[in-house]
Amino acid sequence: MDLNSFVGNETVRFELSQAMQSDNFPHALIIDGAAGTGKKTLARIIARYCVCLAEEHKPCGHCAGCIKALHHSHPDICIVDGKASGTLTIDSVRRLRSDAYIMPHEAPKKVYLLLDCDKMQPVAQNALLKILEEPPKNVVFVITVTSANLLLLTVRSRSRIYTLYPPAPGQAADYLASVFPDKTKDELLSAAALADGNIGTAIRNLESGSEEAKALADEILLAVTDKREYNLLVLTSRLSASREFAAGVLDFLIEDAGECIRASAGLPTELQAARVTVEKLSPKRIYRLAETIGRARDVLKTNVNLNFFSTWFCAVLRA
Repeated sequence: MDLNSFVGNETVRFELSQAMQSDNFPHALIIDGAAGTGKKTLARIIARYCVCLAEEHKPCGHCAGCIKALHHSHPDICIVDGKASGTLTIDSVRRLRSDAYIMPHEAPKKVYLLLDCDKMQPVAQNALLKILEEPPKNVVFVITVTSANLLLLTVRSRSRIYTLYPPAPGQAADYLASVFPDKTKDELLSAAALADGNIGTAIRNLESGSEEAKALADEILLAVTDKREYNLLVLTSRLSASREFAAGVLDFLIEDAGECIRASAGLPTELQAARVTVEKLSPKRIYRLAETIGRARDVLKTNVNLNFFSTWFCAVLRA
């Protein structure tokens, strides 16, 4: 399997390649990892493999199957996006289950990409379990989620789990050079380092110029663990600069809180602020922190005064 276009995660790449070469590819895969680590990218590479018509070096990128997959028009690739719908419902799973028993139209395999399954309800997961227990021939299910622990144990036990981590900043910078050819090497290395190697985050930062927002989010997270309230008050006061800037900071804080939750569950994290937070706060306090940040994002969407919001946010973070 040609995974050269996927950056980092050498162990995952090796295991997938071995599974392909031995003709022992799992019928269900769970790809987990923080936002921006390449879960969707890897899922789409696997989908292209499943519909590739070449004899070897799949996905070849040149056959009719690969070209259709690259243009998101292949009839044997079904994508169900949990982020777009808010959650994967039991009705969508039932439709998928019925469709899975129909033979592939053109490709050797039929593949279902179930993306962003973080909020997939247990009843929908149980509906999916029925087909994972006795899957049709030539069907592959690829599930992406920030943490496999968000899925039922019965679903996890019938799938092979691949966990993705950000590559080293140097590797990330090399990849970013192909996306931003106008950026200097120093700019790309700085963006990769600021994002802790997370390519998705680095791309978003470079596209939106949100390096400052990311840095402030990390500083606020660290300040929450500091007994001195003044530092946190100074940092949150910077949110009054503009509503767009505040929203960007909160988005990064939500991602940081997710990393803290992963780290508190014993999973490794590259985010230094998350490692410090986990050392100083209990898992219960971390969950409350994540809920507080989410609530603050909703409050910001209202017509709230930004000066009042920044002071209120400092207070609820300390509560």
